[in-house]
Amino acid sequence: MTVYSGTYTPVRPDGSAITFRDPIAEAREKLRQAARLPFHATRPNAWQESFQALILDARSDLRRHIWLSNVEGSPLSRVEEEEPRLRNQVETQRREHDQFAEAIDELSTAAAVPGPADIWRMIELGERAILLEMAIARHHNRLMQLLFERTHQDVGIAG
Repeated sequence: MTVYSGTYTPVRPDGSAITFRDPIAEAREKLRQAARLPFHATRPNAWQESFQALILDARSDLRRHIWLSNVEGSPLSRVEEEEPRLRNQVETQRREHDQFAEAIDELSTAAAVPGPADIWRMIELGERAILLEMAIARHHNRLMQLLFERTHQDVGIAG
């Protein structure tokens, strides 16, 4: 199950929403899975191949989140337009997008380095995946807070 992160939801011509999984939640889940992959000494390359595949999938999901959040009419764009008081937080979110894109590219490159896979490499790359997943989780939580502030400010629920 994924939680809606406020990423833009595409709409069909008839007005109905297209069902899709939340890309930022998907990226987090794949990073979490990559960090928890088992390492079998008898098949070290199996770990490396699985890790690399999950990281590439996470990178695609993260890039989709970044692209969708910049689409005109996305919830993040609406927060920026409708709530001038939240523009600094929106800019922080957008700056983090660049940092995440760079971090996932570096992790993907490190995972693709040819050579023997060993337990120490697995630990190092797994820790990097965990740290990135945690940073994305914080980003996701702040995004949810921004959307809450925007949607509930006018009705007086947010204090």
